[in-house]
Order: sequence, then C-alpha cells, then structure tokens
Amino acid sequence: FAAPRAHAQHAIRIPRPPSPAHRPSEMALDLSLDGFNALCTKAEGRDKVARFFQYTFRAIVGFSSMAAPKTGSSLHTLEGNARTAMTQLAGARRTHRWCKEFPVLQSIPKCLSIKDPVDMVIDLMQKVSLATFMMIDHVGHMKQWKILPGGKRSGTGTIQLGLKFFCFSNFIAFLAQAKKFLKLSLAEDDKSSEKMACIKAAFKHLLIVLQTAHLSLLYQSHDALVGVAGAVTSSMDVMAQWPVLQKKPPSPDAKEKSK
Repeated sequence: FAAPRAHAQHAIRIPRPPSPAHRPSEMALDLSLDGFNALCTKAEGRDKVARFFQYTFRAIVGFSSMAAPKTGSSLHTLEGNARTAMTQLAGARRTHRWCKEFPVLQSIPKCLSIKDPVDMVIDLMQKVSLATFMMIDHVGHMKQWKILPGGKRSGTGTIQLGLKFFCFSNFIAFLAQAKKFLKLSLAEDDKSSEKMACIKAAFKHLLIVLQTAHLSLLYQSHDALVGVAGAVTSSMDVMAQWPVLQKKPPSPDAKEKSK
C-alpha cells in the first residue's frame, strides 16, 4: 500500500490524524480541498476511497440485477460498466496489498505477553487469521497473473479461500469489541465515549463479516446488500483517515486586544 516517496527536499509533511480509537468525536474534519489532498497523500487513505467506490459500484450491480434489465437497455449498460469498474478497483487494491502483512506478523509475538489468557487467544487468533488472509490473497493474485499454476483452485478460488480467513478475523474482532464493551459496562467510571467507540467498531466488523461471507461464498446474500454494507464501512474508514482541522495559534494582535 506504500505510495512512491517524494524526494526528501520536496516532501510535504502532513500531520498524522489521531487513530480512530483515540480521536475525540468533537474534532472537526478538514473538509476542504487541502484536507482531501492530505487524505490522498496517504496510501491507506487512497485505498479506503477506492474501496468506497468499489462497493458503491457493487451496490449498483446488485440493484440493477434486481430490475432484470433487458440486453442493450441503458440499465443493462450501467450494470456492465459498474461491474467493470468494481472488478478493476478490486484488482488495483489487491496489487497494493502486497507487504501489508508484515506489520501484522511483527505484532503477533506481542500477543503472547497479554496477561489475560482470553484476551491473548482472541488477539492471537484475530492477527494470525488476518495475516493468513493476506498471504493466501497474494497466492491467488499470482495465480491470476499465471505466475503460479492453478492446481486444484483457480486464482479466484484461492482468493475466496483467503476471504474466509478474513471473515473469521473480523468475527473474532467483533467478539473482542463485545468483550471490551461488557468490561466497560461493568466499570464504575463513566465510559460512555469508549463504549460508543466499541459499538461502532463492533458494528463495522459485523458488516465486514457480512461482506466477506458473501464474497468468499461462505454464505451468499446479495450484491445490493453487500455493496451498501461495504460503502458504509468504507465511509467509516475514510473518516478515520481524514485529516482534522488544525487549530491556529492566536495572533499577537488578538492577544493584545484580549488584555
């Protein structure tokens, strides 16, 4: 997912936004063109924007198929164009997914240091299944490129196998958020903001379980439903990557007037 780095002398430093778990809800997003440009300078930001459109096109495919358009009609043409855009965006995102498993693999040994055995097992299973998905996805990608032989599974079949692990990873992540929410609910202190963050994260993981269950053929629902769910989760990820407005320090004249 890494973008080409600019020369050191011409690099533009963009302040990194707080992580979604630590970003206060009252922080305003920079919705200006500069804010969008800052979002697109990050590989993760570009990926989530592409994912939003990928699943939006999937929703169009799904809703169009429900209308059973006739061959040659405008709706049939729209469905075909949306399907092409969806497929190309998925392939582009898969290309930039290479090496993204390294940080996940590096974080696995840290799971063993978690004191709570239940939390340790949950975190370990979530990360191992996530890394497994990424590596299987690479194998499927190389099969699509005809670099590796298809064997018993074609490139698409191998990618669907990897998506089953991604589905499992998100289900485990949902359980982790549910456990955390229960623990916060039993605490005496007011943890309303943290509980709301848990609810949002759990909701997102459940929607991703729905998406990946359909894409992996584990449990097929409908492209329209999966497309809408994917657009929602992608919007949540885009907002998490979007830069926040930076507070400008008061000018010297303003300080003098306030005296």
